[in-house]
Amino acid sequence: MSYTSYKDYHAAELNFKELVESHFSHGDVSIIEESMCEPMKQLHDVFSSGLVKGNSMLALNIGGIIYPLFAAKCFKEIHVVELTDASVKHFNQWLNNGDEATDWSFAAKFHSKLEGNEDGWKEKEEGARKAVKGVFKYDLLDSNSTQLKAIPEVDCVLTVFLLNVICKTEEDFNNNVKSFTSPLKMGGHMVLIMALDMTCYRVGDHKFSTLTVNEKFVKKALTNTGFVIVKEVIMPTSKENDLVDYKNMVCIVAQKVKKI
Repeated sequence: MSYTSYKDYHAAELNFKELVESHFSHGDVSIIEESMCEPMKQLHDVFSSGLVKGNSMLALNIGGIIYPLFAAKCFKEIHVVELTDASVKHFNQWLNNGDEATDWSFAAKFHSKLEGNEDGWKEKEEGARKAVKGVFKYDLLDSNSTQLKAIPEVDCVLTVFLLNVICKTEEDFNNNVKSFTSPLKMGGHMVLIMALDMTCYRVGDHKFSTLTVNEKFVKKALTNTGFVIVKEVIMPTSKENDLVDYKNMVCIVAQKVKKI
């Protein structure tokens, strides 16, 4: 089906709270093992191993999801970038303990269990909140490449299930990788989790398009932007479902070795 047959990430019909609560946030989600549990295991391994470390992180994740921040406890400063007013609002509801905030206790408990301290999940949520030093909106429809100038240099860029969802073309993908990693220090790392060979996802009664990319394309986009791949894990899907149609998921850690 063509791209124009689906809505896009900026469409008014995309309810970010519904997206997160139907795909990511709690144990009743049908795909929770592959949408949250397995990615969180990979992130825990990456950050607890010392492969990726530093003081500051830039986080760009789909729909204002919170769980990637739980794994990144080594970073004292987290700068969050959202792409729409609605996703900024959704993230801030959690950040400020709002009445309409998504409940992330399932994810906090899951990651605390990975660390061997299941009872510490509340402290994990509060620690993530305290680490967030700013929430920025990046307008994909604005060609001004200086939008991220307000963010200081960071040691790590983390993006989970976002890049292919917001792009219409391969050129968009390449440009967004370059733009999103512009605040990254030389020698710093990009940690990327995304779905491969995916065409769409469903939220409520609406379907939303994604750019279909494979493993080879993603790795080439990173190397063409001055990165070397230092770790890669393919995560297979467990079963067919009616929420997403990807074939596999990938976790890639790449180090910035030159400026492009």
